[in-house]
Amino acid sequence: MTYQEFEVFFLVLTRIAGFMGGSPIVSARGIPNLVKVGFVVTLGILIYPLVGAGVKIETTILGFALQVALEGLFGLALGFAVNIIFVSLQMGGQLVDFQIGFSMASAYDPLTRNKVSLYGRLYYWTGLSLFFAMDAHHYLIYILSETFEILPLGGIAAEHLKSSDVIFLFSSSFKTAFQLAIPLLLILFMTDIIMGMLARTVPQLNVFILGLPMKVLVGVTVSIFLMPAIIRMMIPVIEGIPFQLDRLLKVLVA
Repeated sequence: MTYQEFEVFFLVLTRIAGFMGGSPIVSARGIPNLVKVGFVVTLGILIYPLVGAGVKIETTILGFALQVALEGLFGLALGFAVNIIFVSLQMGGQLVDFQIGFSMASAYDPLTRNKVSLYGRLYYWTGLSLFFAMDAHHYLIYILSETFEILPLGGIAAEHLKSSDVIFLFSSSFKTAFQLAIPLLLILFMTDIIMGMLARTVPQLNVFILGLPMKVLVGVTVSIFLMPAIIRMMIPVIEGIPFQLDRLLKVLVA
């Protein structure tokens, strides 16, 4: 391998490392760093022959450093777009937690490096399990390899990485979170109405003491029966990840 070929290979690794660092595939803290590095290098070896010749490499140190930074940011933007989908699932669970009262039981999750609640963690890991069960990670790797044809190495400019290009993903993430949470939220809202009616008809009843355990009981019981429906709602979201990335790529390249 010549010095120029090594520079091209390094740029390939940089884009892949940025993508993997932003996406939830291997970015979890529980995965050993050696495994992460090995996975990135293995993908780099597999994708490198697809890059082809004719890659424009900057000859100056500053120019090459800028190329490396842009490749890393581009990969990070793609990985961040994937991660937003799973954050929306977690957000839907947190909406349920807030209504039930489980938000007080939030704890630090060392894998996601965030403070998450019970249903937020349940929805996140359910979505991630579906992601791997549906082989969606294979599609992500395929799209990652396609980016080297859509936007070749050395062809990324600073104007390709505008923050406005990623903002459209947030609107769909809030919509997804609300759709996942709305069934339980409606039932818990009806529970609040019933408890309010009981408070009016039976003034001696201490609703504040009875309300929280009642909402926990109703929420947990109903969620057990609604979980298959919630999983069915998650499936189109997971299936739509490749289309979200494809849309983002078209916006970035435009």
